[in-house]
Amino acid sequence: MFHVILQNIDLIENNQDKILDSWMHNEIVNQTLRKNGFEITFFKEKFACKVLEFAISVVKSENKLGSCPVIGVMLLLFKKKNIPLSDIFMICVHLKNTLLSFMRKESLLNEGMIEEIALLMDYNFKGVIDDYVALYYKDTRIPSKISAKKEKKEEQTDTDNTLVSNTLQTTSAQDYLQEVDIDMGIIQELDELESDTLDAIDSEKEITQNSLLESANLFEKYAKVLNMMYEFDELSYTLTILKDLLTTTALETIDKSMLNMISVYLKAIISDLQSWRMGIFITHEVEDIHYLDKTLMSSIAQLEVLLLPKEECSDEDEIEFF
Repeated sequence: MFHVILQNIDLIENNQDKILDSWMHNEIVNQTLRKNGFEITFFKEKFACKVLEFAISVVKSENKLGSCPVIGVMLLLFKKKNIPLSDIFMICVHLKNTLLSFMRKESLLNEGMIEEIALLMDYNFKGVIDDYVALYYKDTRIPSKISAKKEKKEEQTDTDNTLVSNTLQTTSAQDYLQEVDIDMGIIQELDELESDTLDAIDSEKEITQNSLLESANLFEKYAKVLNMMYEFDELSYTLTILKDLLTTTALETIDKSMLNMISVYLKAIISDLQSWRMGIFITHEVEDIHYLDKTLMSSIAQLEVLLLPKEECSDEDEIEFF
C-alpha cells in the first residue's frame, strides 16, 4: 500500500529525531500544546515519538492503520484536560506537513510520495477524530484495537432508522486464562506490593515522595504483567506513563491543595487494580476481563493531569495578540 514511502523508510527511521523536533517546534503545534498545559519534551517522549514509530510500522506492514494503542491513552488524557477537537486536529495535521516538508528537502516529494503520506496520515487522523468524538461526547471506552478483532455487528432499530453498532464481545476470566500463559508467582508478588504501598500511603498524614516511589514501583510491575497480555496494551502504556510521572515529580512543585487528591487517586487506582487481579487470577469470577478498563483509565488519566510537568514560559515566549 505504501510502496513509495517504503523505498525511503530507512531515511525516515534514521531521521526520526529530526522529524519529531520539526513537528514539535512548529509554531502552531508548540503554541497549541503549551496553551493546553503540555510540556513539549514530555509530549514528544510519551506520545509524538510513539505516533511516528507506529506510522513507520504501518508502512512496513507490521501494524494496521488505526491500531496504535498510544492514541487511546493520549486521547483520554486530552479529554481530562478538556482539549478542543480543533486543537487536536492542528497538532495532528502538522505531522503530515512535517513529513511532506522533510521529503521535499530530501528532493523525494514526487506525486506518489505525496499521495501515500496523505493516505497514511489522513486515515490515522480520521481514527483519532472518530475515537475522540466517541470518547468525549458519548463517554464510551475506546476499545483496544486488538479486542476489536472480536468485534461483532448487531443491528438495532430506533424510531426512525436502523443503526449498526459495534459491540465488543466479552471474554470471561476462565476463558481468558485458557488462552494466556501467566506466571502466577508474579501475580502473587503483586498482592504483597499492593498491601505495602497502601500501608505506606495510609500511614502518612500527607503524601510523601516515598509513597510516590512505592506507588511507581507497583505500577511498573503491573505494567510489565499487562504488557504480557495483548488485550491490555493501552492500560499497560497508561501505567507506564504514570510510573514515569511519579518518579520524576517533586512534591514541592505540586499545589498543597492537590496533595490529598493525589493520595485519593493513588488509593483508588491500587484498589481497582487489586479487584481486577483478584477477579481474574484468583477467584476467576469476572465475566468480562475489561470490566474495569474504563474506570482505571479514567482515574489514571486524572492523576496524570495533576502530575503533568508544566511548560515554563519566559516573557519572550508569550504570544502577543494586540
